[in-house]
Amino acid sequence: MKSVFELPCNYGPLLSVDLAKNKKLFIGINAAALVIGVLLAVLGAFLRPITAFYDLEHIGMTLLRLLAVMLSLFAYVVLHELVHGLFIRIFSGKGARYKFTLVYASAGSDAYFGKWQYIIIALSPVVLLGAVLFLLCLVLPEAWFWVAYIVQIMNLSGAAGDYYVTLRFCTLPRDILVRDSGTAMTVYAPQNA
Repeated sequence: MKSVFELPCNYGPLLSVDLAKNKKLFIGINAAALVIGVLLAVLGAFLRPITAFYDLEHIGMTLLRLLAVMLSLFAYVVLHELVHGLFIRIFSGKGARYKFTLVYASAGSDAYFGKWQYIIIALSPVVLLGAVLFLLCLVLPEAWFWVAYIVQIMNLSGAAGDYYVTLRFCTLPRDILVRDSGTAMTVYAPQNA
């Protein structure tokens, strides 16, 4: 189903997911993100030793890499939401609304998106940015591997909320419509007449 800006008259609310107000869900998603992050960090230690990241003999280079990580993480958060916004624009024809706080960043819209459009919107940053970060991890020198890999850890673990809604929505009927305010999603479906 295509995105629309007016809910069809035969549609009504099916369920809501509010990642900011549902404390149990918030804790669960953040716990899942932590587990994914730890597992990826352990995997990274097998790929390249973390000692390649810091060099006690050249503390200036270590500090430069730390600065690169901090700036990259900030840029990543912005790019992640911009990629959501790009696909919101592609599917709805209108730009997204962005919100950045100390706790979360989000991209929202007034459009109602079809099931597969919404799943693409949800997963597009982790897939596109993940591919770029994967390539960077392959080509960067060993000392700089961890700069890209730490951002990749954030990419893959920080998308836990996107994985959750994708898995949840995959089980729903194909003709649902999803409206995403940025932190809360409401799913609408045809109602029995």
